[in-house]
Amino acid sequence: MKKRSNHHSIVESLQEYNLKKNIKEQLKIINPLLGKKETDIKVHLKNALANGVITKREMDFLEIKIELGRMCLELEEALESVYVTLLFYDRERNKVFHGAAPSIPVEFFDFFSMINEQGILDENCASCGRAIYTQEVVQTDIGTSTLWTKFKESILEYGFRSCTSIPFYTQTGRLAGTFGHYSNRPNNRLTQDEVEMIQEKVSMFSFEIQTISDRIHEYTQVGNVRLTI
Repeated sequence: MKKRSNHHSIVESLQEYNLKKNIKEQLKIINPLLGKKETDIKVHLKNALANGVITKREMDFLEIKIELGRMCLELEEALESVYVTLLFYDRERNKVFHGAAPSIPVEFFDFFSMINEQGILDENCASCGRAIYTQEVVQTDIGTSTLWTKFKESILEYGFRSCTSIPFYTQTGRLAGTFGHYSNRPNNRLTQDEVEMIQEKVSMFSFEIQTISDRIHEYTQVGNVRLTI
Protein backbone atom coordinates (compact mmCIF):
# COMPACT_ATOMS: atom_id res chain seq x y z
CA MET A 1 0.00 0.00 0.00
CA LYS A 2 1.45 3.40 -0.94
CA LYS A 3 2.53 5.43 2.07
CA ARG A 4 2.22 8.73 0.23
CA SER A 5 -1.58 8.94 0.76
CA ASN A 6 -2.32 11.10 3.79
CA HIS A 7 -4.54 9.84 6.58
CA HIS A 8 -7.50 11.90 5.33
CA SER A 9 -7.57 10.63 1.77
CA ILE A 10 -8.69 7.05 2.26
CA VAL A 11 -11.68 7.87 4.44
CA GLU A 12 -12.65 10.88 2.33
CA SER A 13 -12.41 8.76 -0.80
CA LEU A 14 -14.41 5.86 0.61
CA GLN A 15 -17.05 8.38 1.58
CA GLU A 16 -17.06 10.29 -1.67
CA TYR A 17 -16.23 7.83 -4.42
CA ASN A 18 -17.58 4.34 -3.67
CA LEU A 19 -21.04 5.18 -4.97
CA LYS A 20 -19.98 7.43 -7.87
CA LYS A 21 -21.05 6.23 -11.30
CA ASN A 22 -17.70 6.87 -13.00
CA ILE A 23 -15.84 4.95 -10.27
CA LYS A 24 -18.19 2.01 -10.69
CA GLU A 25 -17.67 2.09 -14.44
CA GLN A 26 -13.90 2.06 -13.99
CA LEU A 27 -14.07 -0.85 -11.54
CA LYS A 28 -16.14 -2.82 -14.06
CA ILE A 29 -13.18 -2.49 -16.43
CA ILE A 30 -10.38 -2.87 -13.87
CA ASN A 31 -11.63 -5.78 -11.75
CA PRO A 32 -11.44 -8.36 -14.58
CA LEU A 33 -7.85 -7.23 -15.25
CA LEU A 34 -6.57 -7.74 -11.70
CA GLY A 35 -5.37 -11.26 -12.35
CA LYS A 36 -3.66 -10.28 -15.60
CA LYS A 37 -0.77 -8.01 -16.56
CA GLU A 38 -0.35 -5.07 -14.23
CA THR A 39 0.69 -2.93 -17.17
CA ASP A 40 -2.81 -3.28 -18.67
CA ILE A 41 -4.32 -1.56 -15.66
CA LYS A 42 -1.67 1.16 -15.57
CA VAL A 43 -2.21 1.95 -19.24
CA HIS A 44 -5.97 2.05 -18.76
CA LEU A 45 -5.76 4.40 -15.74
CA LYS A 46 -3.34 6.73 -17.52
CA ASN A 47 -5.64 6.91 -20.54
CA ALA A 48 -8.70 7.49 -18.34
CA LEU A 49 -6.87 10.31 -16.57
CA ALA A 50 -5.60 11.85 -19.81
CA ASN A 51 -9.10 11.78 -21.33
CA GLY A 52 -10.71 13.39 -18.30
CA VAL A 53 -12.73 10.30 -17.37
CA ILE A 54 -11.25 10.36 -13.86
CA THR A 55 -9.36 12.91 -11.79
CA LYS A 56 -5.91 12.35 -10.29
CA ARG A 57 -7.50 11.89 -6.86
CA GLU A 58 -9.93 9.34 -8.26
CA MET A 59 -7.03 7.49 -9.87
CA ASP A 60 -5.26 7.35 -6.50
CA PHE A 61 -8.44 5.93 -4.98
CA LEU A 62 -8.73 3.31 -7.72
CA GLU A 63 -5.13 2.27 -7.08
CA ILE A 64 -6.08 1.59 -3.45
CA LYS A 65 -9.07 -0.43 -4.65
CA ILE A 66 -6.74 -2.43 -6.91
CA GLU A 67 -4.47 -3.39 -4.01
CA LEU A 68 -7.44 -4.41 -1.88
CA GLY A 69 -8.95 -6.33 -4.79
CA ARG A 70 -5.79 -8.37 -5.20
CA MET A 71 -6.04 -9.39 -1.55
CA CYS A 72 -9.53 -10.75 -2.24
CA LEU A 73 -8.41 -12.59 -5.38
CA GLU A 74 -5.60 -14.28 -3.49
CA LEU A 75 -8.13 -15.67 -1.03
CA GLU A 76 -10.46 -16.76 -3.83
CA GLU A 77 -7.66 -18.76 -5.44
CA ALA A 78 -7.53 -20.98 -2.36
CA LEU A 79 -11.27 -21.74 -2.33
CA GLU A 80 -13.75 -23.21 -4.80
CA SER A 81 -16.78 -21.22 -6.01
CA VAL A 82 -16.36 -18.53 -3.36
CA TYR A 83 -16.44 -14.78 -3.99
CA VAL A 84 -14.58 -12.62 -1.49
CA THR A 85 -15.36 -9.10 -0.31
CA LEU A 86 -13.46 -6.88 2.10
CA LEU A 87 -15.10 -4.49 4.57
CA PHE A 88 -13.40 -2.08 6.95
CA TYR A 89 -15.10 -1.17 10.22
CA ASP A 90 -15.15 2.21 11.96
CA ARG A 91 -15.94 1.43 15.58
CA GLU A 92 -16.22 5.05 16.71
CA ARG A 93 -19.11 5.75 14.32
CA ASN A 94 -20.31 2.20 13.81
CA LYS A 95 -19.92 2.39 10.05
CA VAL A 96 -18.69 -0.08 7.45
CA PHE A 97 -16.57 0.85 4.44
CA HIS A 98 -16.66 -1.34 1.36
CA GLY A 99 -13.03 -1.98 0.48
CA ALA A 100 -13.13 -4.41 -2.44
CA ALA A 101 -14.98 -7.27 -4.10
CA PRO A 102 -13.39 -7.79 -7.53
CA SER A 103 -15.46 -10.84 -8.53
CA ILE A 104 -18.84 -9.41 -7.49
CA PRO A 105 -20.90 -6.84 -9.47
CA VAL A 106 -20.03 -3.34 -8.27
CA GLU A 107 -23.67 -2.50 -7.53
CA PHE A 108 -23.99 -5.39 -5.10
CA PHE A 109 -22.81 -3.48 -2.04
CA ASP A 110 -24.89 -0.34 -2.47
CA PHE A 111 -27.06 -1.65 0.36
CA PHE A 112 -24.30 -0.75 2.80
CA SER A 113 -25.09 2.90 2.10
CA MET A 114 -28.55 2.29 3.51
CA ILE A 115 -27.11 0.46 6.53
CA ASN A 116 -24.86 3.42 7.33
CA GLU A 117 -27.47 6.08 6.69
CA GLN A 118 -30.09 4.34 8.83
CA GLY A 119 -27.60 3.38 11.54
CA ILE A 120 -28.76 -0.24 11.66
CA LEU A 121 -25.41 -2.00 11.85
CA ASP A 122 -25.62 -4.40 14.79
CA GLU A 123 -25.18 -8.08 15.65
CA ASN A 124 -28.34 -8.96 13.70
CA CYS A 125 -27.29 -7.18 10.50
CA ALA A 126 -26.23 -9.89 8.05
CA SER A 127 -23.19 -12.13 8.49
CA CYS A 128 -20.67 -9.30 8.66
CA GLY A 129 -22.62 -7.39 11.29
CA ARG A 130 -22.70 -10.48 13.49
CA ALA A 131 -19.00 -11.16 12.88
CA ILE A 132 -18.11 -7.56 13.78
CA TYR A 133 -20.10 -7.56 17.01
CA THR A 134 -19.12 -11.03 18.20
CA GLN A 135 -15.62 -11.02 16.67
CA GLU A 136 -16.25 -14.63 15.67
CA VAL A 137 -16.46 -16.45 12.36
CA VAL A 138 -20.10 -16.41 11.22
CA GLN A 139 -21.50 -18.82 8.61
CA THR A 140 -25.05 -18.38 7.35
CA ASP A 141 -27.51 -19.66 4.78
CA ILE A 142 -28.86 -16.45 3.25
CA GLY A 143 -32.26 -17.89 2.39
CA THR A 144 -33.05 -19.08 5.90
CA SER A 145 -30.96 -17.05 8.35
CA THR A 146 -32.76 -14.26 10.25
CA LEU A 147 -29.59 -12.18 9.94
CA TRP A 148 -30.46 -11.61 6.29
CA THR A 149 -34.18 -10.83 6.69
CA LYS A 150 -33.86 -7.15 5.68
CA PHE A 151 -31.63 -7.84 2.67
CA LYS A 152 -32.45 -11.38 1.62
CA GLU A 153 -34.42 -10.71 -1.55
CA SER A 154 -31.85 -8.41 -3.14
CA ILE A 155 -28.96 -10.72 -2.21
CA LEU A 156 -30.68 -13.81 -3.60
CA GLU A 157 -31.25 -11.97 -6.88
CA TYR A 158 -27.48 -11.98 -7.38
CA GLY A 159 -27.43 -15.75 -6.96
CA PHE A 160 -25.72 -15.85 -3.58
CA ARG A 161 -27.06 -18.46 -1.17
CA SER A 162 -24.57 -18.53 1.71
CA CYS A 163 -21.96 -16.35 3.35
CA THR A 164 -19.05 -16.83 5.73
CA SER A 165 -17.74 -13.70 7.45
CA ILE A 166 -14.29 -13.80 9.02
CA PRO A 167 -13.18 -10.85 11.17
CA PHE A 168 -9.64 -9.57 10.81
CA TYR A 169 -7.50 -7.37 13.01
CA THR A 170 -4.73 -4.79 13.01
CA GLN A 171 -1.25 -5.61 14.24
CA THR A 172 -2.24 -4.04 17.57
CA GLY A 173 -5.28 -6.30 17.93
CA ARG A 174 -7.98 -3.78 17.04
CA LEU A 175 -10.86 -5.15 14.98
CA ALA A 176 -10.32 -3.85 11.45
CA GLY A 177 -13.23 -5.40 9.54
CA THR A 178 -14.35 -8.62 7.92
CA PHE A 179 -13.71 -10.69 4.84
CA GLY A 180 -17.07 -11.94 3.53
CA HIS A 181 -17.01 -15.15 1.50
CA TYR A 182 -20.13 -15.53 -0.67
CA SER A 183 -21.20 -18.73 -2.42
CA ASN A 184 -23.98 -19.59 -4.83
CA ARG A 185 -24.52 -22.85 -2.98
CA PRO A 186 -26.93 -23.07 -0.03
CA ASN A 187 -25.29 -23.90 3.30
CA ASN A 188 -21.82 -23.82 1.77
CA ARG A 189 -19.86 -23.75 5.02
CA LEU A 190 -16.10 -23.50 5.15
CA THR A 191 -14.25 -26.14 7.10
CA GLN A 192 -12.15 -25.26 10.13
CA ASP A 193 -9.03 -25.95 8.07
CA GLU A 194 -10.22 -23.55 5.36
CA VAL A 195 -11.01 -20.84 7.92
CA GLU A 196 -7.56 -21.21 9.48
CA MET A 197 -5.93 -21.12 6.06
CA ILE A 198 -7.77 -17.88 5.25
CA GLN A 199 -6.77 -16.34 8.57
CA GLU A 200 -3.15 -17.26 7.91
CA LYS A 201 -3.27 -15.68 4.45
CA VAL A 202 -4.92 -12.54 5.84
CA SER A 203 -2.03 -12.18 8.29
CA MET A 204 0.21 -11.69 5.25
CA PHE A 205 -1.66 -8.44 4.55
CA SER A 206 -1.00 -7.06 8.03
CA PHE A 207 0.81 -3.94 6.84
CA GLU A 208 -1.93 -2.92 4.40
CA ILE A 209 -4.63 -3.66 6.98
CA GLN A 210 -2.82 -1.66 9.66
CA THR A 211 -2.26 1.28 7.32
CA ILE A 212 -5.87 1.67 6.22
CA SER A 213 -7.39 0.87 9.60
CA ASP A 214 -5.15 3.43 11.29
CA ARG A 215 -6.17 6.10 8.80
CA ILE A 216 -9.84 5.34 9.35
CA HIS A 217 -9.34 5.36 13.12
CA GLU A 218 -7.33 8.60 13.12
CA TYR A 219 -9.63 10.41 10.75
CA THR A 220 -12.81 9.60 12.65
CA GLN A 221 -11.33 11.18 15.77
CA VAL A 222 -11.88 14.54 14.08
CA GLY A 223 -15.60 14.17 14.81
CA ASN A 224 -16.92 16.58 12.20
CA VAL A 225 -17.29 14.40 9.12
CA ARG A 226 -20.39 12.46 8.17
CA LEU A 227 -19.20 9.06 6.93
CA THR A 228 -20.97 6.76 4.52
CA ILE A 229 -19.60 4.06 2.32
